[in-house]
Amino acid sequence: MVSKHEDLLFKDVSEEEVEVLLKRINIESKKKKLNPSEIRFINASVLIADIIIELDDVIYIIEFQSTSIDINDKNRFLAYFSMVNFKKKTKKEVKLAVISTAEVAKKIIHIIGDSIKFKFDVYSFMDEDGDIIINNIETKIKNNKEISDYELIDLSLVPIMGSKNTQEHQIEKSVNLILSIDLEKYKVNNLVKSIAYLLADKFLEDGDKKTAICDALGGKMSAIYDYGQRQKDEGIKEGIKEGIKEGKKKMAKYMIKEGKTNEEIQKETELTLEDVEKIRNEN
Repeated sequence: MVSKHEDLLFKDVSEEEVEVLLKRINIESKKKKLNPSEIRFINASVLIADIIIELDDVIYIIEFQSTSIDINDKNRFLAYFSMVNFKKKTKKEVKLAVISTAEVAKKIIHIIGDSIKFKFDVYSFMDEDGDIIINNIETKIKNNKEISDYELIDLSLVPIMGSKNTQEHQIEKSVNLILSIDLEKYKVNNLVKSIAYLLADKFLEDGDKKTAICDALGGKMSAIYDYGQRQKDEGIKEGIKEGIKEGKKKMAKYMIKEGKTNEEIQKETELTLEDVEKIRNEN
């Protein structure tokens, strides 16, 4: 089987980048040292695990899931688990983490027959608002404010968060922003592009749009130019302006629920105090 392009992207991911990702999804490891050559994908016929991260004390298999987990998924996850154990021939503990857009966080025990019990954790981003994250990044870009590594990780994960928009729309929005940011100055540079690539490749239907996005994230300069020109032709910039406006309102509503004052909301969103008060009265 031909290696997928994201294999090469993930192999460039650094120890620091992995630590940011693990913290973001609340995975704790006693030891943080990474075996850098071991961030890779399993290829075995039609079975392809999303990410495998080998630390010096544990191996994590991370899988992204956009549908409810059924018996076929459980058996597939067990196959990943078994292949890692077989391939590595290691005494390290192997753990599976499923990042889901369709289910709440929970622990699952998959029982096969009388003796086999396979346990794994489900992490959920359903309750996190991807629209607010996109608006926050757009606002920071507009105002030339610094964006943190954790915010960039969140931006790459936007497609698996809650939103009023479709997953395809969220993939495009997050990719547009990722490509507009000078990632070279960030330590999570490779990880952000790799996650964005993986989610686009996994969740977009095959076609020109998927190819253009993956090629652009993969670093093909001609593809980046072509993709950027396409966004310009489709009026994306105007859409972003409108999205910023709507996103600010949504962020204000969120901050109101958090008990923030009108002045705090005005400072963060740059809405007028009159607009903030109007939004408060609408709730």
